Amino acid sequence: MSDVRMTKDGVLALLNEEHQMALDKIECLDTALVGLQFEGKSSVGRNLKQLRSVLGFFQGKLMKHMKLEEQVIFPFIKSHVPKLDSVLGVLCSQHEDFKGNSEDLQLFVDMLSNKTSKSDYSKIIRKLREVGTYLIYLLRHHIQLEHQNIYKMINRELSKNEKRELERRVKEKAILVNGINKKLKCKSIK
Repeated sequence: MSDVRMTKDGVLALLNEEHQMALDKIECLDTALVGLQFEGKSSVGRNLKQLRSVLGFFQGKLMKHMKLEEQVIFPFIKSHVPKLDSVLGVLCSQHEDFKGNSEDLQLFVDMLSNKTSKSDYSKIIRKLREVGTYLIYLLRHHIQLEHQNIYKMINRELSKNEKRELERRVKEKAILVNGINKKLKCKSIK
């Protein structure tokens, strides 16, 4: 998690906020991919800039978000709500798939940034579109799966004390990740 502050509704609200940012970036990715395919070379610079912005978010904030889930939230859920074990396995697998495909997307963006011939340009655009479209659907599904399973179960299945403990662990990890030593003020999960 790249931002240590907690919202007034706690860790779930912060995670939801980060998911909303991801959904916004997914829309930017979709717009840039469509632009590359249909607007032609005159708009390549603008579309590449947008793709780089999306990749910066993916490789920064979203990767930290996923790391927090894998290191803190998922293990906590696994120990407190064991029936979600198979869902957690799917989510971790999707994280790995995301990492690999975002690296591929970065490679194609870098290739497109280099001056290429017309035939290479078309091939790279096609590959960018394939990988980008896959990432769009993967992330949308992933976010929906987390909301429908993990976040609802946190609210439904965990006691207030367990929610406070999860929140404490998330804050502790966020401090370690960000190197911040100041005390955080946060209301617990309701």
